[in-house]
Amino acid sequence: MSRETSSLPAWQARRPAGQAGIRLMAWLCRCFGWRFGAALLWPITLAFVLRDGAGRRASQRYLSRALGRPPGFGEIFRHFHTFAHTLLDRFFLHASRAAAPFDIRVEGLEHLAEAVAAGKGVILLGAHLGSFEALRFATGAGAPVAIRMVMHRGGRGALTALFEENDPSFAASVIALPASGGDGIALALALRETLAGGGVVGLLADRVAAGQAVMTADFLGAPAPFPLGPFRLAAATGAPVLLGFGLRLAQRRYLVHIEPFVDAIPPCRAGDAAGERPAEPWAALRPHVTRYAERLSHFCREHPYNWFNFHDVWENDDESGRSRRPPRPAARASLAGAGGDAAADHRGADG
Repeated sequence: MSRETSSLPAWQARRPAGQAGIRLMAWLCRCFGWRFGAALLWPITLAFVLRDGAGRRASQRYLSRALGRPPGFGEIFRHFHTFAHTLLDRFFLHASRAAAPFDIRVEGLEHLAEAVAAGKGVILLGAHLGSFEALRFATGAGAPVAIRMVMHRGGRGALTALFEENDPSFAASVIALPASGGDGIALALALRETLAGGGVVGLLADRVAAGQAVMTADFLGAPAPFPLGPFRLAAATGAPVLLGFGLRLAQRRYLVHIEPFVDAIPPCRAGDAAGERPAEPWAALRPHVTRYAERLSHFCREHPYNWFNFHDVWENDDESGRSRRPPRPAARASLAGAGGDAAADHRGADG
């Protein structure tokens, strides 16, 4: 089933992390280093777990599916604590203090090099799984071109602002999503320019936003909504698509995994599969959305504490809400689907 979301998803409705607390933590880390920051994460994480009832319940439901059994409180705490560690590591990666203390192993970089060599640009699909920053950091030296990440840079992103201060090159590596209701033309042009120039566009395809076209697919044994924007972008541009995840294995240890996804998605539009008013708009994209959900499920089972959507993704699969509005017109969706639909929101760092 494909449809367009109308209500505000749980992750968008949550309050952002406090600016003052984030800056205090950053100051302490600058003064006393990574180990001091890691020690602080224990009481901070415990406070978040105890205070965030909705996040705790979402973690419990997700871990039940990923582990195949109900998790204990310690496993829920580990889930939150792993997320906190990836944020701490992100800070030090952007502060250019990561070369020595981090052990980041890369597998599949040759797939990225081969795709870039084709000259069509590359779409690198990720997820709120592990750390995309670890992936960008690890591939930065070996990749033939830089990875530009599609993400929000609005006022709610306190951590994003901090990373930009720590790393002057960070802003140039970002393709900004427009604010809700904003004009997606600048985004569409930036995407087109990056891909036409043979660049790599990174998108996180596991979180949906209000007003966005979505398609449900089986995720860890139950239907969940996935954004169509990244797949519509691939179909509109003909760019090869890869999967890439930066999986946290242990303290300051990551595995960056890159694998081929599809050489190219044929051009399509809503209605191609079944006439002008199909039962399922964008049905031609279903095999790709399904495969993405399958691969994400695989890695969530292999690395269950690495998926950081602390809201209940399955609750959005509400049959009563199907087809509330038709999908956006194809002419606008071809590129704006990746941004006008906010298809690849990268607010995992900000909660």
